[in-house]
Amino acid sequence: MGPTLAIAFGAGLASALLFATLASGSPLALVLFYFAALPVLIAGLGWGHYAGAFAAAIGALALSLTIRSQLGVFFFCSVGLPAWILSFVALSARLPAADDETQEPRWADAGLILSLIATGAVLLTLVGIAVLYGFDFAAYQATLRTAVERTLQQVPIRAGDRETLVALMTAAVPIAAAVIWILVTTINLYAAGRIVKASGRLVRPWPDLSALRLPKWMAGALLAGSVGSFMGGFPGHLSAIVLAASLTAFSLQGYALAHDLTRGWSMRGFALGLLYALTLIISWLMVFVAMAGLADTLFNLRARRPEPPQQS
Repeated sequence: MGPTLAIAFGAGLASALLFATLASGSPLALVLFYFAALPVLIAGLGWGHYAGAFAAAIGALALSLTIRSQLGVFFFCSVGLPAWILSFVALSARLPAADDETQEPRWADAGLILSLIATGAVLLTLVGIAVLYGFDFAAYQATLRTAVERTLQQVPIRAGDRETLVALMTAAVPIAAAVIWILVTTINLYAAGRIVKASGRLVRPWPDLSALRLPKWMAGALLAGSVGSFMGGFPGHLSAIVLAASLTAFSLQGYALAHDLTRGWSMRGFALGLLYALTLIISWLMVFVAMAGLADTLFNLRARRPEPPQQS
């Protein structure tokens, strides 16, 4: 127990340090900030979710004592608690049924974990707004608009264009924050899993990420976000965040589908590289990748794939 607590203690301090680097304002600090959850995830996946919970608590306590309590609470809610929950879910397994011939436990699949990450992004945004503004949408919009205007003060833009850009960025900033949180958290979880697997401490088998499929209720969330985004005020704003989070999750499933369907292709590397390059350069193509992921969830496109020819 002693070594586990020591590792969790060190992971919590490392995570708090990475989180606090954002105060320096340098581009490198922003990159380090994005990896703040990595030490907590490594502790949780490698030494049990109790170690992850202890690391999250230590990181929050360290920031509260050295800087200010609000920062510690923000760290715990946005980094520590989600990392602990993800490590807990990733290591959760159902015992085999009595009639199960393999007698192997069923581990949480990658699709469930990704859906939890997308849900967490929406909940964090909602909780952040509620804590800071108490669902006063007007005050929330005014504060966000002021911050955007201050950021664009030094940018040479015509007055009419500036107003349009301010309005666009005011609406887009919280949506972009949710999308970035999903991508960063997914990358951190993948990196932590690979590190723990390489160390030999990963107790569960590595999932087949190409077989990732989101649960069908995520399709309902996408539909609700699409319809609700046409509403005004706070409901429409929250629906837009739900829509963006769902599209991000389904785009990741779309990439997984591409990896799965191209297995056995002689030009697989080129095809996948072209797909990633095109969606990176022409970002709106990501919608089609997300729609492919949605279709896979609803209609199980992989099951419709023809079987490869038998070797004689």
